[in-house]
Amino acid sequence: MPNALRLMPYALVLSSCSLIQPPTTIPSYIRVQSCTVTATPSQGTASSNVTDVWVDDNSNYIGIFQIPVSVPILQTGPNTISLQAVVEEDGIASELLPYPFYTTYTKNVNLQPGKLDTINPVFGYTSITNFGWTAGDFESSDNVLKTKAPNTANTLITNIKDSVFGGLRSFEVDLSAGHDTFNALSFFPFTAPASYVVWLEMNYKTDVPMDIGVNMIDPAGALTSPPAEFVSGVNPTSKWKKVYINLGPALQYYNQYQDFYIYFYAQASGNAHIFIDNLKLLYL
Repeated sequence: MPNALRLMPYALVLSSCSLIQPPTTIPSYIRVQSCTVTATPSQGTASSNVTDVWVDDNSNYIGIFQIPVSVPILQTGPNTISLQAVVEEDGIASELLPYPFYTTYTKNVNLQPGKLDTINPVFGYTSITNFGWTAGDFESSDNVLKTKAPNTANTLITNIKDSVFGGLRSFEVDLSAGHDTFNALSFFPFTAPASYVVWLEMNYKTDVPMDIGVNMIDPAGALTSPPAEFVSGVNPTSKWKKVYINLGPALQYYNQYQDFYIYFYAQASGNAHIFIDNLKLLYL
């Protein structure tokens, strides 16, 4: 797989000493203005944060491009354009990867020199995607998070409209003097698959930085300390955001442990709030 960077696909390098100029090739253009992600009710929210698209022309790699974009292609006639959804791994703009759980979008296009064809791809979850959690939207009475020491924060399931991303409820954390530490684990343990392709999706809004990682479980069923491995963090935001967190490398590093919890941790020096919604644990 080519390095996941935003690339310009073509560059013509001409010598200043050339006496004969080569003929100019007029490219065709594919315009990707926006994209959509769909989900069935059993797959949870369709919220997404697809920042880029990986473009192939007749299975030939063209590049990764930030949306919206017009992509030049030096081909004409009938061509099959394939687009893969690219997300920022762990919310980092320099870490761009095709998201392994979204389908590839293909379209047959009759490319003409100088002509622009618009494709607005629709992505869904692949048929081989597995969902480790079914109640990460906090809509049911089941809670997918549980606090543990040294947690002192107050937590609740809120139904206040401005504190909910989608549906009717979300998970709220209230931090204040004497209640300045949030420490929680996923309610259910999870067994790492042999593929180690495991990602966490999450919508969040927070006044303070929050750490996210994995805590391993030893064969006796107890938490190991260490290793409790930090994977990613999210920064304060007054608006709801979506993040995709790749848990696989950490799980593979600690492959002597089969089971794990996901942990969330934050501290505040004053009053602060954290809101979490639509947690999805996905794996292949």
